[in-house]
Amino acid sequence: MTIAFNVNRLIETELNFAKRFTNVTPKPYGLIYWNEANKESHDSNHAIITDFVGVEASLKDIVNFYKAKGITPRLYPSLKDKELDILSQPLENHGFILNHHPNKYYLHERESSITPAAGVHIERIRQMTTQLRDYIIANQQGEHTIKVVQRHLSHPNYHLLGAFVADELVAVASVNIFAGYSRVDDVHTHISYRGKGYSSALIHYLVSYHKRQSENHLYLYSSMPEAIRVYEKAGFIQIPHEFRFWTAYKNL
Repeated sequence: MTIAFNVNRLIETELNFAKRFTNVTPKPYGLIYWNEANKESHDSNHAIITDFVGVEASLKDIVNFYKAKGITPRLYPSLKDKELDILSQPLENHGFILNHHPNKYYLHERESSITPAAGVHIERIRQMTTQLRDYIIANQQGEHTIKVVQRHLSHPNYHLLGAFVADELVAVASVNIFAGYSRVDDVHTHISYRGKGYSSALIHYLVSYHKRQSENHLYLYSSMPEAIRVYEKAGFIQIPHEFRFWTAYKNL
């Protein structure tokens, strides 16, 4: 099966994703995301280099920017081909520690074959409730995640879905709608309710929910084999394009 998608549009969505929940400072060489009120959140505090001319000067500027705010300098990929061939040595020169992540991207292309678990009802969560806060803490995601979700919830195109069993929140997943592409994220099952098919039921519902909201391409990424099996059963197919996903940080 050939998957019809636009790589550049998907990359554009990835690059601009964090604008929904943090601050951004555009630079001639790329983007700097930051939030002094949430310094522990990596997604809220990272830079992306999109122009590789003068990389050494760009890295120096990034380090100085975050150092002035007391935030760990961190880089995320631009997802451009061969960017690490250009960046690896400059990153090492500036004292960055490089980590590789085996993430694979998937696009929704066919009907879900999941049979949802019984007794689950799903609804959109529109605000940070005590129940949602307790759920996040119970799953050891910390106050920094609460701050990200709380800010994210204020955006009308962020749809956070919760799976409930007997009024207990057992799983969550989100879909973020952009121009042409929608990203699935925040897929978690409560630590006390794993292995019962609740996330599968939620992803099955999310696919049909998204169709009612948008005609966008629906995509996600993951490196977890168990999660990938669920996504494939829900109708996601691996995108036939090789992305090299990595992060880098510098201890101050």
